[in-house]
Amino acid sequence: MTIEPTEFDMVALARRGLQALLDEAVAEVEFAQRYAIVDTGLWSPTPEAIEAKEQALNNWSTADERLRRFNALYPEPVAR
Repeated sequence: MTIEPTEFDMVALARRGLQALLDEAVAEVEFAQRYAIVDTGLWSPTPEAIEAKEQALNNWSTADERLRRFNALYPEPVAR
């Protein structure tokens, strides 16, 4: 006997996946900020560190936007 997932199950699974993507992006930003390499001659982050931080912030923004759009299309059910 096969159990077919319902639409509710599929929406919940998609929401968890998007939330995991957002969590990963937030961790990437924290990592980029914590381990940014500073050029000791200029006392500023290296171009690579700046690029990594910009990419991490872009990933965070994209993941947040995707989760917000998904939640707008499929709002979480309210407990009764």
